Amino acid sequence: MHRYMQTARAPVRAPREFSCPCSGPCPSRILVPVLLIFPAFPSCRAAFLNRYNRVVFVKFTGSSGDQLKVAKPNEFDLVFKLQIPYYESIVVTRDSNNPGNVFLNMTRVLELLRDDPREDHRSLRKLLQTQLVDAKNFLVVGKLCSWLQSLFRKALNRMEDRLEVDGMVSHLKYKTCGPAHTIYVDGELTYSVDFVPAILLRAEQNVLGAKSLRYFELASLSHWEAIPKPLKTHTPTSSISFRSSFYAAEKAMLRGKHENCRDAIKLMKKFRDVKTNLSNLKSYYIKTLFLWKISNVPETYWQQPLTDILPDMFDDLTECLRQGILPFFWDPELNMLDVLTSDQVKEMYLCVRRISDALRRPRQLPYSRNVVFRVFSHKDERNIHRSSA
Repeated sequence: MHRYMQTARAPVRAPREFSCPCSGPCPSRILVPVLLIFPAFPSCRAAFLNRYNRVVFVKFTGSSGDQLKVAKPNEFDLVFKLQIPYYESIVVTRDSNNPGNVFLNMTRVLELLRDDPREDHRSLRKLLQTQLVDAKNFLVVGKLCSWLQSLFRKALNRMEDRLEVDGMVSHLKYKTCGPAHTIYVDGELTYSVDFVPAILLRAEQNVLGAKSLRYFELASLSHWEAIPKPLKTHTPTSSISFRSSFYAAEKAMLRGKHENCRDAIKLMKKFRDVKTNLSNLKSYYIKTLFLWKISNVPETYWQQPLTDILPDMFDDLTECLRQGILPFFWDPELNMLDVLTSDQVKEMYLCVRRISDALRRPRQLPYSRNVVFRVFSHKDERNIHRSSA
């Protein structure tokens, strides 16, 4: 057996940097064992995936990581960061055809690995050259995704698509969507985990502008990531184009803000969940709306009552949908709504365009508080409220 290989029955150990974001009950005692999928990977002789508790860093992201989850926490996003040896020598360049995306050239890394006498580093060089890069040494999105998919599938086969924790058996199912490797867990608790791979990079390697570096410095952050997210639009360079990700910087921007900021985000997400025709309004769109607001208003803005903040934020959302433009915070040349059709954007616009006025109206008409209640509640919730009144 390869000296780095661990079996699926190894003792349960939480990877470095893993922490549960939930303040109340959550499936963390089963979620941690799900991470056994990493040591269950077959012997691939790749230093950045073996010894997962040393080289692969796991972090909650998305609404759970931001502690902005509105619904019951049964869906989790976990980013596993791949730290390639000599990653500081990856040459990062901007993809001019796809704003927000970058190319990762591995030429210098391969040279350093060639001169490194360690066996695992030489094996990694062979893996990169034969399976993961193109003829010009650019890391290829599809090749990386396919290689990881094969590891997940083999690992689950080794685990026989099941987990046993404290005598309780959970059955596992696996699928891929975009960059995510999703594990569905069905047992004492039913939930899913999206494992999203990310190439770890240093702050100095960022090429998307001075703004992001400023937020890195303010939060004392040293790293960001490149996500192998397949592009829907094919271009001559789409196969080697990675989406930049600054999740840690975004989390730092939200951290320490007045509770009204976080409550406003949760209420807008609740509104989204209530309206069936807002299914295309992703949580990250709402988060992006607030990132722009945070960067453009003084801290005192968030000390206003929610009755002032919410109508204002719905005004911003309405205007974005009216224009069909929501710029990516870290690279404004990327319009995040471009992935939607004009009909999808219009449907969302028609749904939200009168909400600001509806929220402001109760100030003049106290009896209109029911309007606000209807805006942020499901039909079932309204029925419960009426029956208990």
